[in-house]
Amino acid sequence: MIHPTAVISPEARLAPDVRIGPHVVIEGPVEIGARTVIGPNAVITGRVHIGARNTLGPGVIIGAPPQDLHFDPATDSGVWIGEDNTLREYVTIHRATVAGKDTTVGHRNFLMVGVHLAHDVRLGSDNVIANNALIAGHTIFGDRIVVGGGSVFHQNIRIGDGVMTQGLSGFGQDLPPYTIGARVNLVVGLNVIGLRRAGRSAAERSELKRAFQLLYLDGLNTSQALEKARETEWTGAARVFWDFVASAGKRGICGYSSDAGADE
Repeated sequence: MIHPTAVISPEARLAPDVRIGPHVVIEGPVEIGARTVIGPNAVITGRVHIGARNTLGPGVIIGAPPQDLHFDPATDSGVWIGEDNTLREYVTIHRATVAGKDTTVGHRNFLMVGVHLAHDVRLGSDNVIANNALIAGHTIFGDRIVVGGGSVFHQNIRIGDGVMTQGLSGFGQDLPPYTIGARVNLVVGLNVIGLRRAGRSAAERSELKRAFQLLYLDGLNTSQALEKARETEWTGAARVFWDFVASAGKRGICGYSSDAGADE
């Protein structure tokens, strides 16, 4: 199951049925779970855990040092990847910058060609990230997110559950759960199709629409909307939505536009 041209460190621990393609390099204390497939020319280096049934395409690089001018290569950091993920050609995932910490990827994610996860990223589960998306350090992604090709994400922001982003969009502020992001730091609506696919009930969707109306369409700023929201006992997806907004960092949340294609 291991191609004769592969170079594998004696420190590595591989399940017996792992498949390793030509010219793969595995160096350091790498752990790879059962039925994982590593394509040609992949490089996996350092303290990396890769769970069961993952597929890594040609040229994937996992565990390389972060692109941080102040990083000390002696730092004991790594990458942790769960199960059933697909990483297509030339995906890169860099290790964390903090000792004892990992850049993390959950389960059942699909990262298409050229996706980059920088140091200390936390990616949830069941996400689809299209070609050449760039995710900067310390960014936190929830679950069931769909990212359009060529999208970029500034460091230290959060992308909530169920978000969808337009291709070639860019974000330097938090995107609340279940919204559609577009252009630069804009929300253009709710991801209703994503909510249905996630099994959210009609009642939950209706309540979330009321929350979205209050935050983005009633002419209130974020603080005013949060104050008004406290008058209602929200449940389900709407409760998740408001909890996310209330915990936004110093960058704040993305603003609203009714037209993703309008000129500035």
